[in-house]
Amino acid sequence: MNPLNNIEQYLQSLKAMGMSEEAIDMYRKQMEQSMQFSSAWASQLNQFSQNIQQFNAMFTGDDAEAPSPGEPKQILLNPGSTLTPEQQWAIACGADLAMMNGQYLNDLTTGLTRQDCRELLSQWWDIDSKEELTETLAWLINEGHRIQYDIIWQAMNTVSIKESKAFLREYVASNKIEEETALERLRNMRDALELYRERKLIQPDTQPEMLIWDYARIINLSRGGFDAGYLIREEALSFIERCAEPIRNMYVSWKQLSVSYQFARCVWNGIDEDVMTSMQQGMELLLSDPQSPWVKLAFR
Repeated sequence: MNPLNNIEQYLQSLKAMGMSEEAIDMYRKQMEQSMQFSSAWASQLNQFSQNIQQFNAMFTGDDAEAPSPGEPKQILLNPGSTLTPEQQWAIACGADLAMMNGQYLNDLTTGLTRQDCRELLSQWWDIDSKEELTETLAWLINEGHRIQYDIIWQAMNTVSIKESKAFLREYVASNKIEEETALERLRNMRDALELYRERKLIQPDTQPEMLIWDYARIINLSRGGFDAGYLIREEALSFIERCAEPIRNMYVSWKQLSVSYQFARCVWNGIDEDVMTSMQQGMELLLSDPQSPWVKLAFR
């Protein structure tokens, strides 16, 4: 099986679905680079296997206290925010996770204390310094998990499940732990795809795009890094603002962005009906509450 041929087939399918040439070119460069440098894959995945808790936290921040389905959702805003509308728009792209964690939705500050942010960054991401934070942000910007997601997606949709397993074993996993993890993601993706189509959250021929999975965490990590004292205001906003244009190019609405983020969470962590219900309730509030940045700020 030639992975570069499979990548090209996959990209052509994205083109047929209406994805822009700019977005397709971005994916082509990222995926070809990833497949050409398979040793980098092994190194990256080895790092994940050394710390499974960090691996899962990178995908979701799930060590956070997820609200229970019965817990009332609310739009938390900082009345003293001095951000421009464009800066608030960029912050709002991370609203799914920020709302789940009880953070402000309209400001650079999360509303948490410096000590809380330092403890959370250390616990969820093993980040205890500016150097570690900027390295993680750079990795999310340049690589992240979206390449892995696309490889699993194109494997699942190009060939049979049996062949997909062989593909992942050959091109993604370099040891037994990585193999089990990759195959788990494959099964999670299959189950999530069936569920989201059944509930009409995505259309039959639609692929939820992974970009927001990495970029929402860039936004929220930058905010947490600012509150922790690892980044000054200008540095944090710089990381956040560079996410805006790629997100606008990839998605067409706040709802599409949110569904894609939630779908990715199911792929990497499995389907948790309680958390899924809670996040969808949060999405509906963000899409309907007059005070929500998703209502006040047009997506495009």
